[in-house]
Amino acid sequence: MGNCDLEKLKGKNWMAAMTLCWLFGTFGAHRFYTGKTKSAWVMLALTVFGLTAPISALWMLIDGVVLAIGQFTHADGSELYERKSAFGYFFIACIAFFVIVGILLFLLMTVFVASALQNMPAVQNPAM
Repeated sequence: MGNCDLEKLKGKNWMAAMTLCWLFGTFGAHRFYTGKTKSAWVMLALTVFGLTAPISALWMLIDGVVLAIGQFTHADGSELYERKSAFGYFFIACIAFFVIVGILLFLLMTVFVASALQNMPAVQNPAM
């Protein structure tokens, strides 16, 4: 292993950042790992406060896509090493799949609720 290889390994691993994003992304773990601590604390606070957790989840999905296409960098601007394109594209495919499934489930529930409301008998007030 030459000096060039050792110099490259001083950075942060892309696969580790992707794994942290998948498992603990809403808590900002991947941002803590890459040295982006200010935004990581914001993500953590958004998640902990509960009502703002969806904002953190959306932020995590965006970060995951940016990581997947190889544009996410360390806080000092250096690139993450050992990027695996197939794993990144798999992440994007998973996001697309779950978005499509979520939309389909939403539409299915909407149709189910609408048909249930149409078939519900009218409520009659009892005579006093």
